[in-house]
Order: sequence, then structure tokens, then C-alpha cells
Amino acid sequence: MSSQICVRNLLTCGSRVFIAERNNAWRASLGKVSRKDYLHKYQVKFIRPDGSTIMVPASEPRQTFQSAVDLKQLSEEDRRQRLAARKPKAKITKTEVIDDTFDESEYMKFWSAPGSQESQENDQKPEKKTQKKAKK
Repeated sequence: MSSQICVRNLLTCGSRVFIAERNNAWRASLGKVSRKDYLHKYQVKFIRPDGSTIMVPASEPRQTFQSAVDLKQLSEEDRRQRLAARKPKAKITKTEVIDDTFDESEYMKFWSAPGSQESQENDQKPEKKTQKKAKK
């Protein structure tokens, strides 16, 4: 009977401690997730401003995630480079040059189907003219 009383006391004490720990709502953010596999979480490399890296679980699949750098701690040259990179870049406008020297007569031979009468006639006409000129 004494063993039953001790077990009951331990259970009640254990439940009181358990309840006392969970009275604070912020405990979940400070605690560690005890699972090895996180549901819908991806391991992402987090790069701190000092250059150190740690692996953290994230909801989106990324390779690396870099935290913001405090500009006050950077050197003057690095600060200028970072601020210059933030400025919007000027848009480059391209002017299209239209070539008006297109001569379609050069490409007429490609428009007609091969073996058609028109292409054969066009090929023969210049030969006849050259023959007539040669006879004169």
C-alpha cells in the first residue's frame, strides 16, 4: 500500500511540474524541437553578419539565407559600395536601326517551288537574251 501512495504522489508531482512549465506561452519559442525530421521543413544555411554559418530549419527550400548587415559597422568604402548598389540603375534605351536596302528580287528564286514552270522560265529567259545579244 505504501508503494501505491508513492506512485500516486509521483504522478501528481509530475503533473504539477508539467503544468507549471507550460504556464508560460513563450516556452515554445525557446524550446528545442525534439524531432529529427521536421514536417515540411528544409535545412538552410544561415550566414550571420560576422561570416559564421549555422544550419536552421526553414519552410522554403533555399540553399543559403543571409542576415542583414549593419552599415554603421562597415568601413567607409564598403558602405559606399553597398549604398551605390541600392540606387536604381538608369535604363538603357536601344534604338533600332531599320535597314531599307532590302532588294526582294534577290530572293525571288527562293519563293517559287522547285521544279515549277515559273522558276524554269525565269532561269531560261536570261539565257535567251544573252544568245540574241551574241548573234548581233
